[in-house]
Amino acid sequence: MGRQIAEMYEGERVEGIYLVRAKNLAVTRAGKPFLTVKLGDRSGEIDAKVWEQAERMAQEFSKGDFLQVVGQVTEYNGKLQMSIQSLTRVEDQKIDPADLLPASPRDPEEMWTELLTAMGRVKDPHYGQLLKTIYDDRTLAEKMRRAPAAKGMHHAYLGGLLEHTLSLFQLGERIAPHYPEVNQDLLRTGILLHDLGKVEELTYFRGIDYSDRGRLLGHISIELERISEAIRSLPDFPEEKAVLLKHLLLSHHGKEEFGSPVKPMVVEALLLHMLDDLDAKVQVFRQLMNDPSPERWSRYHPLLGQYVFKGFEADGEAGKSPASAPEKAAREEDDRTQEPPTLF
Repeated sequence: MGRQIAEMYEGERVEGIYLVRAKNLAVTRAGKPFLTVKLGDRSGEIDAKVWEQAERMAQEFSKGDFLQVVGQVTEYNGKLQMSIQSLTRVEDQKIDPADLLPASPRDPEEMWTELLTAMGRVKDPHYGQLLKTIYDDRTLAEKMRRAPAAKGMHHAYLGGLLEHTLSLFQLGERIAPHYPEVNQDLLRTGILLHDLGKVEELTYFRGIDYSDRGRLLGHISIELERISEAIRSLPDFPEEKAVLLKHLLLSHHGKEEFGSPVKPMVVEALLLHMLDDLDAKVQVFRQLMNDPSPERWSRYHPLLGQYVFKGFEADGEAGKSPASAPEKAAREEDDRTQEPPTLF
């Protein structure tokens, strides 16, 4: 696929295939058109400029297309960027999205095997049969191997949904035994199904985004519909167990403003919500702490509503402080112009 973005350095001539994540045609102060393109691959992204024949080149591709690019890497304001010398749109069928989208460091087949093992720990025959009915669907299983857990907040990469689900399952196995009143099989089943709708809520070929169905219904409604259909196919499935499991799925975001129509009202639902919230937020902290910038404090995170301390060992300017109040207000205003994120 060519040179990975994370490996580029100033002065290098590069050639490769990249995903167009953003595109903007503008004009210089002198009135000359130029094109700004944000290119991405699984290792990162880079801003690129087209200075010559910008208007013509802008007609040749759209956001979400794949481009074969030749360019020169330069530095501007302390950041690398690329000056594009030539570009050609590449047909979709020639591309494997896994080459250009960020992906879990874990092997998807290994995670899938771990998921099947987790299902085997569910001893309740009704919940066990329901899980088998759902995950025996080959199309669903293939999507589950590739789906991200979110568009941009946590585990937002190929395989992220499986990684997040398995992390929750491991947390549940450690914490649930501390509370003897917990129905562990109900909690296990709720964990394994709680984000199932994301395989349809999100698209993950031309970058990660919401599908039409995902925007209109949301993953909780999508998974509730699928699970209800599976339960109807099992004539002996007890109504009480169906109601409790559906309650876990409906309440796992915790509050109405976070997308759940009901709050957790049984202890298993409370644990599912708290573990889901914990795993998602820890992953966001990890992302902020692993940012390569030298400052000791992360950028302001609009959903968390805070900065994250990256450690005293960071190389920032004497422990460079978070942004000033005016800077913070400006960033928050920028964030309000974007599509509201969802942590879960």
